[in-house]
Parts: sequence; structure tokens; C-alpha cells
Amino acid sequence: MNSNILSAITRKVMMSMTMTIMSLCILSVEAAATDSDTTWSVSFRLNMTKAVNQHIFTPDSDYVSLIMDNFQPVKLVAGPGYTYTTTLSDLLDSSVTYNYKFRINTSLNETVSRSFKPQPGMVNLSNWWNDEAINTTTFVVNMQYPVQFGWFNPLTDSVRIMGTMNNMQGSPKMGRVGTSLNYSYDYNLDPGTIQQYKYRINLGDSTKGQQELFNQPDRMIRIPDTLLEVSSDYYNYNPAKRLMTFLCDMGYYVKANHFEVSTDYLDVAGNFNNAGGNDVMFDTDGDTIYSLDKYMDTAWIRQGPLTFKFRINGEWSTAELEGKANRSYAFHDTINQNPNIFTCHYNNLDPAIPTPPWVYNVDIQGLLIYKKFLSGMYSYENVNYIPEGLSAYRWLRSSNALGTGATPIDSAVKITYTVDTLDIGKWLVFEVTPHAAKGDSAIGKPVRVVSSNSISAWDVGMDDHSGLIARVYPNPASDYITIESKKEIDRIELVNLLDQPVLVKEGINSKTIRLAVGNLPRGIYFLRAVTRSMETGVARVIRD
Repeated sequence: MNSNILSAITRKVMMSMTMTIMSLCILSVEAAATDSDTTWSVSFRLNMTKAVNQHIFTPDSDYVSLIMDNFQPVKLVAGPGYTYTTTLSDLLDSSVTYNYKFRINTSLNETVSRSFKPQPGMVNLSNWWNDEAINTTTFVVNMQYPVQFGWFNPLTDSVRIMGTMNNMQGSPKMGRVGTSLNYSYDYNLDPGTIQQYKYRINLGDSTKGQQELFNQPDRMIRIPDTLLEVSSDYYNYNPAKRLMTFLCDMGYYVKANHFEVSTDYLDVAGNFNNAGGNDVMFDTDGDTIYSLDKYMDTAWIRQGPLTFKFRINGEWSTAELEGKANRSYAFHDTINQNPNIFTCHYNNLDPAIPTPPWVYNVDIQGLLIYKKFLSGMYSYENVNYIPEGLSAYRWLRSSNALGTGATPIDSAVKITYTVDTLDIGKWLVFEVTPHAAKGDSAIGKPVRVVSSNSISAWDVGMDDHSGLIARVYPNPASDYITIESKKEIDRIELVNLLDQPVLVKEGINSKTIRLAVGNLPRGIYFLRAVTRSMETGVARVIRD
């Protein structure tokens, strides 16, 4: 036989043997994979808020464990919002259904039982203690128009929620509400969580199945801690409704650290949602512009306008435009390609528009005591991001806690001030007028703060008498005290620890004064002595 032909035959036989061996290896691997036991992982998350509210669980001292078939109790780890978690990894048999429940400490078991069957990847199980949630979110979808278009047959088809609340696996079939074409499903979800979802007809049917909003963003909702019904039309189609888009720029508030994107949220409250529905806005593009698409009944075209404000964290105390009128918008038809869009900056603070600076958190730091050093405090803000310049300061003196009728103190025009004798028994007022670093026109309005108490004459570390007064005796005293002064005293006053006068004498004009104190309650008092030239002395007096 020709050596070339023999060589060719040999190579062909070798290749055939090699392919056979490779095939056997592959079959062997596949067989091994099929025959071997597959294990998965599961994450448990338990919300104990209701148990805490019912006083059956104390987070500071109690603990909660997972009790599951064929496993030792597993202690859960505490997390934020009274949530507790644990994860079992590579320990579960895919062919077994596991029963489980939770237990507080060593004896208090739930009265409900749960079960699950492992699936590929990580299974996330979220529970409330005893299945008693503090909130319920009811999702309702109107299927009227899918029925009209032949997409949906109520007799044979089903609709489900596909979302983050069910790991995109789909909810059970949503229940029909009476004889209507509304379908609903209840979820007990953790308050504050953000859920994304869509509706789908006939889950798992590749021939008839259909998911709404194809190539469009998911629906989004922030779960409240109350009962809530979220209603939608399948594919957002409803001839009786029109789209209203709200856009609010939070860029300045984020940059100024007044809005924390990871913890705070923004909503819109108005006459269309009873001044505070669950119309939460989302920053879907990461540009600090928060948006909300809301489909509204065409009746608002006739009964408008829409009136509303934006709020941080759903509270009217943090709503924008404090003390000002609500925003207003004339809702209109969109047939002629004229969309309903409202755009603004939160609180109308637009960095592109020149705005005077302002100050807030104005306060007085230091002990409100004679001779003590005080300092004004405040926070400066400028929407145009211009740094602070030479802001103006003033200290004033008032005879009342409201600061009314306050008079400026001579030469007290710095941010710091040392308490004078003339301040004793008075209230100090600190005033700051913010100036931006450039331009005289960039000057804000002055802001004042009044001291929390009137100025006291006495400090624990102070001598029993100082300044004008040379001697006070006897001290402690039962009936009378004698005051000896370095100069003639015109007016003398005895006050209690609340700076309230209990004894006053005027027109004395003497260096020695005798006062009756026998009718005063026992305790510590402060003596103030003033000359005609307004020199002042203070002393501590003890009535025993």
C-alpha cells in the first residue's frame, strides 16, 4: 500500500479515536454533573418592627434565631430599621423543601410556619415576625384596554408583577377585583425600600406572554410605612388620562449638603393627591434632577389649576417656599404634541441667578456670665457658590428675653465679645449681616439671635466680691448685711439665681450700706452696686 495513503488512514483513525475519547469525556462530565447533588444559597431577612412595637422584642437585650429542618438554630445579625439577616451558603439540597420559622431568644417561637425550595443562585427570603407587617402595599393594574385590543382574555389569561420585590421571578397570579377588569396583589415590603417593577401577561408562555413598557424604564415606588394602593393602567394606556411630568433640580441642595441622596427622598404634594400622597420623585439619570411621571384624569383640564409644593422626606416641615404660596400649573390637553411638563429648582434656588448670601444656625457660644468671653456662631450660604467676605457683626443689649428694644453696644462690632458689668441682668443680642467675597451688592439680610438667659454676675470661680465693693459682712447672714464700698454707691440691688430682683434701693449716696435680709428665703444671692458715674461692683451673698 502506498505509504502516503497509509499515513492518511493512520491520521484519520487517530483523529477518530481522539474525538471518541473527547466525546466520552464530555458525556462522563455531563453524567457526573447530572448525578451529583446540587447545592444553593439562601438569604433570610426578618423585619422585627411590629414585634418591637408590641413590646415582645427588645433590640438592646433580645436576639432572634432561624429555626430550620435538620439545622442547628442560627442567630440572625442585627441591621438598620429593626431588620435581622443571615445567609446559608452551599448547604441546601435542591431536591428538598425546607420548613422554617423564627424564634426570639430560646423559647418564643412564631406561630406561623414557612417553607421554600432552593433554586439556582441566591434565593432572598424577606419576612416579618409572625407575618405581621406594619404596612401593606396593594398593587392594582387596570386591564380594560388590553382586553379591548385582544391582548388579554380574563377567562384564560393571567397578569403578574415582575419586580425587585420578587427577584424578577414574578408574583403569584394577581386577583381580579370583583367583576371589574382591575387586578390586585398585596405585598408587605420594608418601608423605605425602592422597588422597580412592570406587569406581565401570562408569565412563562413564550407564545402568548407579553411584558408591558417594552424598552421603557421600570415603574418605581418608595414603600411607605402605611397602607397604600398603587394603581396603574397596563402599558399606561388610558384615553381618559394625560401625562404630567414634574422635574425638580436638587443640584444646589445636594452640593450644599442639605439633601443626602442615599437617605433622603423628594416628593410632590398638592391638590391632586390630597396634599401628600406617595408621589415620590427619583433621580434616574444621576444628574440631581428628580422626576415624576403621573397620569392624571382629563377632568383636571377643566377643574385646574394644579397647586403643589415639593417636600424633602415627605414632611411639610421641610417643604420648600416656606410662608409662600403654592406653585401653580395649568393642566392641558396634549393632543397637539404639547406635553405637560413643570420644571423648577427646589425652593427656586438657581445657581445661575445672582442671589444674596444668607446665614442660618446663628447662636451665641460661651458662658453668659460677667467678664466671660462670648463668640457669635453661624453658617454662611451662597447659592452662587461665592465664598464669604467681610461679614458685619454687632452686639446689642436688651432688657427682655425677646430682644425687643435692643440697643447697640459701643465698639462691639467683632464676632467676639467680653461681657461687661452693664450687661448684668440684661440679654445680649448677636447680629450678623452676611457679605459675599466680591461685590458690595452681594449682601444678605441681617439675622439676630438673643442669648438664652440674661447675664449673671456670678461665676463659681469668682471672688466673693469684686470691683467697686470692698467688703460684705456677715456673710453668710441671718438678719442684716453691711456693704462697704470704695466709692459712694447710688443704687444697690439684690437678685436671686434667676437674676430676679428681690431687694432694690436707690439714691443712697454712701460708702456704707446696711440691708435687712431676714425676710428672704435661704440661699445664694448676688449683690449689684452702681455709682452715679455708672461704675459697677458685684458680690455674692449667702442667706443662711
